[in-house]
Amino acid sequence: RYFNAELLAGRARFYPDFIVLRFLSFVHEKGGRVWFPGCGLDPYPWTYAKNGCQVLATDFSPVAVHYQKPTLQEGEAFTEAHGSLVLTEHDFVQRPVDEKFDVVINCSAFHGLSPDAMFAAARHFHAALRPGGACLLDTINIQGDRQNVMEDSLVAAGFFVPFLTSERWLRKELEGTGIGYAMVLGHPHVLAYNPYPRRRRKEFADRDQQILDDLHTEYRRRYQDEVPEVKAKMKDPTTIVAYVICSSG
Repeated sequence: RYFNAELLAGRARFYPDFIVLRFLSFVHEKGGRVWFPGCGLDPYPWTYAKNGCQVLATDFSPVAVHYQKPTLQEGEAFTEAHGSLVLTEHDFVQRPVDEKFDVVINCSAFHGLSPDAMFAAARHFHAALRPGGACLLDTINIQGDRQNVMEDSLVAAGFFVPFLTSERWLRKELEGTGIGYAMVLGHPHVLAYNPYPRRRRKEFADRDQQILDDLHTEYRRRYQDEVPEVKAKMKDPTTIVAYVICSSG
């Protein structure tokens, strides 16, 4: 019903090329076989297929799968330089797929699941990846405990999440300050719409920003301490890694 309403209202999703293609070189480096579970109306599947990837795109919505098919047929025809695109109805929470991939990319669907569904989906994503493969979870406006639950599901499924220790430390310390903050390019900033008294707003904002800056400095030190461990793990050809991309907008 949701996708039907979006299409009837003419709101099929549009993304600029720099958004759609930002993972393309990574997929090629990994081997080019990519699964887009919960593809919805996104342009990723056919765009990656036309750029040389072997793509499986799935969604439990027949409306979404039907929408993806004519998008491919009306676009540029595949040539030998292009990849392939397979479309099918599938619920990634309920069951895995039979194939193996180099990369799994889920955009803006995983973080909306219940915790139980996250744990099930993470297991199915992990099962679909070859040793050395990677899962990219592109989220939006997710931080704090919600991000902890996502990471917990990935670790429980067998994924390696780089820099998890330092990221968890920073998140816990930031929440412990009681300061309202937002992450901007990976750095915590005091909220512009803050509760400080008008006459002392700058004084209090500067004080709290200094606290956040000090925590971020310590986080960077802890992050660097983790680098050798992360590098060693990433060199292991059996490691299956997961990246949680925390976008805002």
